[in-house]
Amino acid sequence: MSKKVVHVIILTMLFSFLLTANLFASGNAVQSSSSILYGDLNGDEYINSIDYTLMGRYILGQTNNLRENHTTAADLNGDGEITSSDCALLVRYILSIINKFPVENKDISENIADGFIEGNTKFALDVFKEVCKDEEGENIFISPFTVSTALSILYQGAGSDTKEEMAKVLGYDGLDIKEVNNSYKYLLNYFSQLNEDVKLKNSNSIWINSLIGDNIIKQNFISTNKDVFNALIEIRDFSDEGIADEINNWISEATEGKIDKMLDKVPADLLSYIISATYFKGTWTEEFDDEKTNTAPFYAEDGSTENVMMMSKEGKLEYGEGDGYKAVRLPYGDGEMAMYCILPDKDKPINEFIQNMDLHKWNEIKNSITERDDVLLRLPRFKIEYAKDGSGSLRGALEALGMKKAFQDDADFSGMSEIGAIVEDVLHKSVIEVNEKGTEAAGVVIIPVAPTSISRPYFTANRPFVFVIADEEYDTILFMGKVGNGNFDN
Repeated sequence: MSKKVVHVIILTMLFSFLLTANLFASGNAVQSSSSILYGDLNGDEYINSIDYTLMGRYILGQTNNLRENHTTAADLNGDGEITSSDCALLVRYILSIINKFPVENKDISENIADGFIEGNTKFALDVFKEVCKDEEGENIFISPFTVSTALSILYQGAGSDTKEEMAKVLGYDGLDIKEVNNSYKYLLNYFSQLNEDVKLKNSNSIWINSLIGDNIIKQNFISTNKDVFNALIEIRDFSDEGIADEINNWISEATEGKIDKMLDKVPADLLSYIISATYFKGTWTEEFDDEKTNTAPFYAEDGSTENVMMMSKEGKLEYGEGDGYKAVRLPYGDGEMAMYCILPDKDKPINEFIQNMDLHKWNEIKNSITERDDVLLRLPRFKIEYAKDGSGSLRGALEALGMKKAFQDDADFSGMSEIGAIVEDVLHKSVIEVNEKGTEAAGVVIIPVAPTSISRPYFTANRPFVFVIADEEYDTILFMGKVGNGNFDN
């Protein structure tokens, strides 16, 4: 990799999205019950270079000498075709980069619904593209998995058009809510059982305002989210001055202190908060050598240059390239999780590359990667703290993707609340640190839900207000005032 590299992209949005995608590249998934030995094209019950040669000849049309079950065994990604993508997978298997083919993981369909992972991945790419659209030259880091999880908790209470829009944006089109929930339960359980070199923790909570009523939030909504997302249910008086600190403390604990504050204050008229937090810490399978890290220039697209601490590694690495990019895969622990770093060609603007990222491109990038003996990798040591536009609001991005009803007065959350409810915003903050040892990252999403109708009127003057003293008989205003702060002369 040349010092003159101008465009460096580290798709750190892949933090949780890649964790999800890597379920289909890991060796810990449920074993296939099929009698077919995938990768064994000649039926000798071994997977080796002979099978690779046979597959290559078959793709080139030099042989059709594959029996039906051996043709099935050659379709390693399960797309119904035998192509160079299958060849790349076979090479990775023979080199022990992977120990299972994607098609074999389709046997986990009893737990993960068809289309669920693909939908999650599509949502990750879509929301990342929206976030990046107006922020050229900025360092961006989000956790699509945390966003999806928080919205999926909310989704349990959505109905009619609100539910349809959310399903389309989240990638749940065609999936029954039970399929979504069963898939999430399996996925969250899988993430909680990773090896000791990788820690992944997802925490969820629902905070309910007792001022509006303890029984306003429906019991089925609560019980489902406790069961599927292991959500903590907290009923609190939102007029209590300490409630913001209590929520922030929960967030800090959930993220191992990486994110310690999301709220300055809590509005007393809010119905509830839905909160999801994800924490990740992974040690590289092969760490970078500290002594090889040195100062080097980083060239931004606007022509500016910054000196950064550049980590270095050379030799046997997982590397790929394709139309418009180069890529490396850096595994954590025993390889269940990985960071993919993708470097667009010098003449390709980074945002243009991102806007063209879709499921096909993502799969192409992953499938292009094979183990090479002669790779020179130089990667910045970096830390990013990110909240879109400072506030962390994802409302605009989600509305642009088609999720609009949830933010409107006629939103239907009848499955969540006994009274009308509306989403005020979707707030997201995330942090990541990458160094020679590995990666530590966290993401938090808060969804404030407000009532659109309330079972009983209430008035809590715990913020600035206007007051008037007037004569009622002749409607004469005698005095007027504004209370703007709590500095009273008592």
